[in-house]
Amino acid sequence: MSLSNLAHRSIPVLLLTMLPWTAGCPSLETLPTQAPIVELKSPESKRPYLLYVPSVYNESRSWPLVVLCHGTWPYDTAELQMREWASFAESRGILLVAPTLEAARGDLPPPPDQQIALQRKDERVVLAIVSELKRRYQIAEHLVFMTGWSAGAYDILHIGLRHPDVFRALFIRQGTFDPRFMDLPEGCIDPWQSIKVIYGEGDVLLRDQSKAMIAWLREQGAHVEEEGITGTHQRINPGLAWKYFKLVAEKRLWARIRATMPDPDAPLTYRFELDAVPPAVKRKWHFGDGEESNDERPMHTYARPGRYELTVSLALSNGKKFVRKRVINVGVTAP
Repeated sequence: MSLSNLAHRSIPVLLLTMLPWTAGCPSLETLPTQAPIVELKSPESKRPYLLYVPSVYNESRSWPLVVLCHGTWPYDTAELQMREWASFAESRGILLVAPTLEAARGDLPPPPDQQIALQRKDERVVLAIVSELKRRYQIAEHLVFMTGWSAGAYDILHIGLRHPDVFRALFIRQGTFDPRFMDLPEGCIDPWQSIKVIYGEGDVLLRDQSKAMIAWLREQGAHVEEEGITGTHQRINPGLAWKYFKLVAEKRLWARIRATMPDPDAPLTYRFELDAVPPAVKRKWHFGDGEESNDERPMHTYARPGRYELTVSLALSNGKKFVRKRVINVGVTAP
């Protein structure tokens, strides 16, 4: 069945007539570029998801990945998200993944405990899919983004905020919000993770929920940008999300501190590394116990277990200087 025919069928009919999900099987007819939209299953949960890889993909460079979070069924689905984005991604050189989500219930959401349980299930699925795609394709670690609209915001916030080391930036379109669903551990908000929320000024319900979301995020210390657009804009041009992601990638430092325990039998000894784009030319490490190092990949042994705030001061080749921090719990052996 062609994409044009699918676009003219009602959602219920579409869902009833789709073939069963099978790993690696092309599900929708190829775009004019001959790149297929492929139906796969999550490696662990077997949850279905859609994947789009541009026809010009090759392994000579690293590529960006955008995770698409659909809204409430039947108003939005992984299929609709993918159809909305695929031709755009082909022209821009973007890999897309659209998982089937269980927590995207904007009209009749369950009680908070049930909703949070669904978000946790989606979290495991999405992280497993992203990890699998990183093994299969040349994906740039600093160019993994998350976007979606309506009730897809539940998962964007739950997953994206809990894993700023995976998702560099989040872009929410007309997001649904309920603070009771924000099951976030204390101190997990990364103030350097870029977030933007966009809404239609004429859509009273989603506008007010989007503004409540923005206020809540800022109270938690998140860096959030907002934009109101005239009209209702139930579905907002995906180009706006990509424009923001490009801005973040081109203008803002991406830095990730890695702390590893080389020897499980020495739980007080850590090796520290810094991944940064643009790359850092100088680093100074402050281990949180009064000790410091200028080494590129220092090894440090703490005197006692505890919670330490690790700080790295870095300089770029253009002379700009930055500081990044991370809290580590020393003395906990790997499971």
